[in-house]
Amino acid sequence: MEKKNSIGAKWDRLLEQLDLPSAVRNRRTAIKVHLGGGLGFTTVHPFFVRRLVAAVRVAGASDVFVTDIAEDVASAVERGYTEEVLGCRIVPCAGEKDDRVVPTPIDPPYHSLSEVRLAAEIVEAEALVDLAHVKGHGTCAFGGASKNLSMGCVDQRTRGTLHGIEGGLAWDRDACTHCRTCLEHCPNRAISFGNDGTFKVFYHDCKLCQHCVLICPEHAISVVGGGYRFFQRGMALAAGEVLKTFARDAVRFISVLANVTVFCDCWGLTTPSLVPDIGILAGRDIVAIEQATLDLIRTENLIPGSLPPGWELGPKGHLFERIHRKDPYAVVEELAALGWGSRAYALVEVA
Repeated sequence: MEKKNSIGAKWDRLLEQLDLPSAVRNRRTAIKVHLGGGLGFTTVHPFFVRRLVAAVRVAGASDVFVTDIAEDVASAVERGYTEEVLGCRIVPCAGEKDDRVVPTPIDPPYHSLSEVRLAAEIVEAEALVDLAHVKGHGTCAFGGASKNLSMGCVDQRTRGTLHGIEGGLAWDRDACTHCRTCLEHCPNRAISFGNDGTFKVFYHDCKLCQHCVLICPEHAISVVGGGYRFFQRGMALAAGEVLKTFARDAVRFISVLANVTVFCDCWGLTTPSLVPDIGILAGRDIVAIEQATLDLIRTENLIPGSLPPGWELGPKGHLFERIHRKDPYAVVEELAALGWGSRAYALVEVA
């Protein structure tokens, strides 16, 4: 195989075809990427981020920085992300204390979502490259370009409100064995047990990510009220508010369909890939990118043994729906309904 046909070489050619100059020239540019956390290591490889940073600079950006939520920036070095490696600053999007935000109303309010508190570094940027790593997700079936914005460009309070649209947590006392697995794996330390063994949730810190629901070996925790479609609509609304802070020509979307695993990088662990690596999608239309992403991830390509022990596929729908029992196309429909793009697309392979 010739070097020019390698993924690295095609990555450079893809960036050339993306017309970055028209998006970033003379603009302060944010590259939003999920840096991961915990014991996870299958995030977007630093090589790709570094080459993207260099391409944005060559395209004439007045400044460029990589950004994510504070807790993931703090541990980014564990996955190889440093300023020296990437060639630019790595900035907490809402500040180190998650308090640099721009409250933005949702009009009309949607259920309990009356505002989103946008991360100030995103709002203050003039151009955006949405570099998403596509994964499965227990709450919304999958995470891609839109989730990278709706959940990654806001503060913790907004993430909690968005998750709260889906409902609260119910505990089955009889089923619970008090193994404390839920407590140990809660990313926000919102779970505790009282002196009498009662399961407690501090909803101020709980973001209803459902880690506890999915990881409980006795299935003693469940979500009640609302529904995932409400959450999908809320995510689409939040992503739209992020996009409204940029001129339409100042945004590019890149989705990496490699190391596609059952859980999002926010779980802080790495599991086997569900399907063989597919490639990288890039374009200007978030709806088309999300639609194409899902269309390319197919059940017939599921790698045997890649599901967690004891998990079985549901009877119908997209692979992510058969795994997580939620239709991943819901957020695509919501984004399209809000006018953020078209579900029609054409794939042009980088030669």
